Amino acid sequence: MKNIKVELESIIFNVMLPESQAFLDELNEEIENGNEEKEIIEAKKDVVSFIEELNQILELIKEKKLSNKDAKDMYKKIRNMLDEHEHQ
Repeated sequence: MKNIKVELESIIFNVMLPESQAFLDELNEEIENGNEEKEIIEAKKDVVSFIEELNQILELIKEKKLSNKDAKDMYKKIRNMLDEHEHQ
């Protein structure tokens, strides 16, 4: 991988954030339609928190405060999450 930080930024910006936002939109629609089950509310909280974490990672990259090792670890975790999701 040429520049792991560029790869990490790309996968977050182009894949993770759009997919997470789409899921959040679905959850918000469920809630607006009157579905306020505990699982839906908890899932919304989790997704909002996850989006915040992704944005924090992007901010660390922008501020050059993320090491290559940490970037590589995060990239691997995200890649594994995506691979697991594809096989479900």
